[in-house]
Amino acid sequence: MARPRTIDRETLLDAAERVVTRQGAAALSFASVATEAGLSKASVQSAFGSRDALIDALIGRWMAHEAARFRAMLAEETTPEARLNAHLRCTYEELHNGSGQRVASLLAILASAGLGSDSLRQWYQARIGDLTATTEAERQRRTAYLAAEGAYFLRCIVGLEADAAVWSDIFADLQAETPRD
Repeated sequence: MARPRTIDRETLLDAAERVVTRQGAAALSFASVATEAGLSKASVQSAFGSRDALIDALIGRWMAHEAARFRAMLAEETTPEARLNAHLRCTYEELHNGSGQRVASLLAILASAGLGSDSLRQWYQARIGDLTATTEAERQRRTAYLAAEGAYFLRCIVGLEADAAVWSDIFADLQAETPRD
């Protein structure tokens, strides 16, 4: 009797990322991932259960990679200013390395289906907090976080075109305005 083949979720997520990179998030399906991975559609479906679960797994994987980059940028710094500057650098890189648009398109699919992502909410909570601010410096940092996220979504979801120099200037302005406690 042949031993059943084990399906590696990470390998399937690699295949799903390749589909999204080449064809866009709208092309993501069990069939497209199965073709890319050289498996049956049923194999992919058994690993994730639903397309939404596949999308959430892709977003979760991106968040883990992004969180590792964020921690590396922070190094030993833990001040609110250092956290904001690391977030701004990570967000700016996402705008330029191509993964920002892929992740944003996955988020748009979840949003259009009326689905939220608990893991994404937790990611933002850990990164930004509860958005309360009692001092002027906290208000300025909150505004910078929200402005960076707004720029990210305008570029990656809305597709607002601007020269790379303009995006660079926007993030330089946000960093220059970072309050010092």
